[in-house]
Amino acid sequence: MSFLRSLARRREISTIGRRGIHCMPKLLAEKISRDSLQTTQNHVINAALTLVRENARLKRELVHSFGGAVATSTLLGVPLGHNSSFLQGPAFSPPFIRDAIWSASANSTTEEGKDLADLRVLVDVGDIPVQELRDCGIEDERLMKVVSDSVKIVMDEVNC
Repeated sequence: MSFLRSLARRREISTIGRRGIHCMPKLLAEKISRDSLQTTQNHVINAALTLVRENARLKRELVHSFGGAVATSTLLGVPLGHNSSFLQGPAFSPPFIRDAIWSASANSTTEEGKDLADLRVLVDVGDIPVQELRDCGIEDERLMKVVSDSVKIVMDEVNC
């Protein structure tokens, strides 16, 4: 029974989150100054970039502790699907892609003979918190800049 309550609660929270995005213009018009909202959004963006930076830095240190990288492939999830024409499936794909890569039934060896299961070959630095950014009303242009900045951060941190 608790599972059903949990599922219902998640759907309720998801609905509230979607409504929150659509209520942003109303909040701007009524209660929150644009400067205050911009400042808060900047804090959320900085926190998201810090999360990506720290994940990448920790993975880099872990790879170095195993003797250094064998290859420089890095997996960064971008759960983004709000521009889909019909369904938002792409937003849910990063965990499924990871499941497919790390699946025991798949061949994890590349054409060059490198094993993707080896942490030194493929480093997974997690996902960009896209939904959290969207929940704060961050526009698409700023969101794409966060994605771009995250990629640059990962490339700088992991490849050091």
